[in-house]
Amino acid sequence: MPHAPAARVTRPPRSGRADTMTVSILVFRNSLSGRSGRHHVLKTVTGILLTGLILGGCTPYELKNLQEPNVSIPESFDAPLARVEPPERWWLAFEDPDLDRTVLEAFGANLDLKQAWARLDQSLATATIVGAPVLPDATLDGSGSRQRIDASGARTYSNRFRLGLALTWELDLWKKISNRAEAATLLATASRDDVEQTALLLSGTVVDLWFTIQEQEQLLRVLKEQIESSTNQLEVIEHRYGQGVGSALQVLQQRLQLAQVQSQVPAVVSSLELSRNRLSVVLGRAPQFPIEVAPKAVLPPLPPFPDLPAPRELLDTRPDLRAAYKRLSAADLEVAAAVADMLPTIRISLDASFNSPSLSSLFDDTLASMGGSLFQPVFDGDRRGAEVDRRKALMQERMDAFSEKFLVALREIQDAIDQEASQVELLDDVIAQISIASATLAEARFSYANGQNEYLDVISALQALQGVQRQEVTVRKQLLSIRSNLYLALGGEWLDELEPLQETGRTSPRNSDMSTGNSST
Repeated sequence: MPHAPAARVTRPPRSGRADTMTVSILVFRNSLSGRSGRHHVLKTVTGILLTGLILGGCTPYELKNLQEPNVSIPESFDAPLARVEPPERWWLAFEDPDLDRTVLEAFGANLDLKQAWARLDQSLATATIVGAPVLPDATLDGSGSRQRIDASGARTYSNRFRLGLALTWELDLWKKISNRAEAATLLATASRDDVEQTALLLSGTVVDLWFTIQEQEQLLRVLKEQIESSTNQLEVIEHRYGQGVGSALQVLQQRLQLAQVQSQVPAVVSSLELSRNRLSVVLGRAPQFPIEVAPKAVLPPLPPFPDLPAPRELLDTRPDLRAAYKRLSAADLEVAAAVADMLPTIRISLDASFNSPSLSSLFDDTLASMGGSLFQPVFDGDRRGAEVDRRKALMQERMDAFSEKFLVALREIQDAIDQEASQVELLDDVIAQISIASATLAEARFSYANGQNEYLDVISALQALQGVQRQEVTVRKQLLSIRSNLYLALGGEWLDELEPLQETGRTSPRNSDMSTGNSST
């Protein structure tokens, strides 16, 4: 017999919205036994399952289905017209096979990237957990016993076998469960985008450290040449002084100039060692174990300017934007689930028990109990209504975050374009200064040799030349870093090829295949 429904309790609305109270109503409960009961149970359960699946398409909340950030999107970037198609994997534009191998090694050994893969596994497991209530929850339990009875000199045995089935299921009438499951799936795919973003930033870190090491190596080479040049100059001045030409002041001035150049070496060596240590850690090894491939002591030339996508295409090529969009869509689904949580919930349950003294007749008799419950929120202190408000506010927050990330992406690309133009102009100026400083030094030496000026003019010209020579190396490295930032800001579809680390500790085959592409621009 079905139970009578509980009395409804109401109270005056608060803050323009009625509070709720959960009321549990037992819809039906039947107990059946025997073969006919078992068939009736199966037919009833099948009908309920079909009804739940049909009603599961209803939803009281219309999803926003947001597609783009809530900002004006320009048609193109303000960039040079002469462009070339960049390589699929951006670091190949620098045409350095050793750099390519080092980046791929980082993809297989970097601990930050491994943590990102582990977070993805967590998100996938969470999505499975959240989506589990979409299907019924069924459990089986069984038992068996054998009893010996000794009475009046006679011995008998009694067997008893039992098998129980318990099934519970919440009908997804308003898509509350499926929306939550879909939201969790979106968050898991956003975690995959986080992995790709981590890999993208990792490639930028490796390349920048690579260029920094090359910069310091090239600076050491320049300093070695300058020290050798200043030493030769000192020997000439000391020889002249020994011949009675010149003064002790000139010797001291040249010694001071040589010492100033030599004092530049320790800082460069320290920066070089720090960069090597950082690169070792990025590659997942202790600083005491240096990298197997050493960068060349010469910075590469700047590749041709790449062809740029339309700003709207960044929504597909940048993993951080894809992740932000998926988290926004997940928040929209969570709003729908919160709204559905304010509506009635129906749960069905089935308990079946099979008992027999023998296994062969275990399923001859069935004792089954079916029940259904309706839960209608009536009063809960406005908890569910406040949860809807919170979810809507979270969705708005993620919408604004998505829009902001898109604006930042546009800014990063335009900043890199503008910075590169200024840096190229600066490099041209430095090269021009080197030419002027070289001519100035030659003229100062000629004039000094002919007694037309002081030796201090020679030292000043030498210091100016050596300063702009060292500045050229730094400016070239900064120019390469700016171009790297531009490549990073563009994202790339090559990230789709990433796969998690294999048990051997090496990169996956698809990662290894990445190194077989053409490295030319």
